[in-house]
Amino acid sequence: MSGQLIEVELENLKLDQHNPRLPMSFQSQDLDERTIINWMLQDASIIELMLAIGQNGFFIGEALLVVKDENNYIVIEGNRRLSSLKLLVNPSLADVHKKKIQIVLSETKERPTIIPCILFDNKEEIVQYLGYRHVTGIKTWGMLQKARYLNSLIPTVKSTTIDEIARELAKKIGSRSDYVKRVLISFTIYNIVQDNSFYKIPNLNDTTIHFNYFADSMRHENIKRFINVNLDSDEPLKEINYGNLEKLVNLFFRKNDQNRSRVLGDSKDLTRLNKVLSNQEITTKFLDGLPLDESFNLVEVDSGTFTSTLHESLYNLKTANSYMHQIFHHNDNDLETLNEIMDLCEVIENTINMKKIKSRRKNKREK
Repeated sequence: MSGQLIEVELENLKLDQHNPRLPMSFQSQDLDERTIINWMLQDASIIELMLAIGQNGFFIGEALLVVKDENNYIVIEGNRRLSSLKLLVNPSLADVHKKKIQIVLSETKERPTIIPCILFDNKEEIVQYLGYRHVTGIKTWGMLQKARYLNSLIPTVKSTTIDEIARELAKKIGSRSDYVKRVLISFTIYNIVQDNSFYKIPNLNDTTIHFNYFADSMRHENIKRFINVNLDSDEPLKEINYGNLEKLVNLFFRKNDQNRSRVLGDSKDLTRLNKVLSNQEITTKFLDGLPLDESFNLVEVDSGTFTSTLHESLYNLKTANSYMHQIFHHNDNDLETLNEIMDLCEVIENTINMKKIKSRRKNKREK
């Protein structure tokens, strides 16, 4: 029966090699448990989980979600908890953080070996739960993990066009279809970059790349046009400009002697890059080495730039507002920053109103 609560011996619980947390290079190999656990140990929260479980035991409310695999069970949801449990019982699995693990062992007594699990008939039945919990819910994955997960769900839908696929997946995870579409397209771009060995950029791989640079770029018309991606098309990447994609990736990730890339993937730099790419002459100068700030200053700032910058600011504030229910402790400077934003908004509003008044007066004189 699907959704049945069962108890499983720890030794019969296996880590999921297709866990979206794992880098893609891991998922294409037949890895042993030790390798996966040591990769998981790079996340400091594994040590914290070990401490919590070692002090308090394993609560039934944190039951692992599993599917049967012959005589064992694969953990689809709860791989960090499973790694922590296995390390508590067998610390010799760890090749890193050995001292921290020994401290945890010395400060704890609980060593659970009978683990509460919820058994499902197949992995697909866990899809909707995981989609809400990790993509739109309170326990979110990183952008690349979300993208891998969403891409893995494509075979579960009946649609064939990108818009229909995005709509179906959005319903499954409780998200917006335009967001899902943007993530799926960005993931395809990421795969192109990966297939090209990350353009041999030093230290760039599937664990160090910032996937959100691609996803956020898909909100900027001139950046999309630069690599020839058309989100309105049934085949958005059909005519992608591979040469310009390589240039864009180098702008984002190749570091100079000061260990800085030419373009950061934050809102400010993407907005500036988008404006620079609107002018072919300045784009050429920029690609030839002119710094982003100087290139941006060469572009005439018009009302469209002002409006798009306002929209970008509004988007960021809405994003910050959506984080509110997840944040319990704020930085001391947060209120000061908000007050500065409100003061700036008042200044901008007053300036616009004054210009309107002057414009009306000028029109009256001309009449």
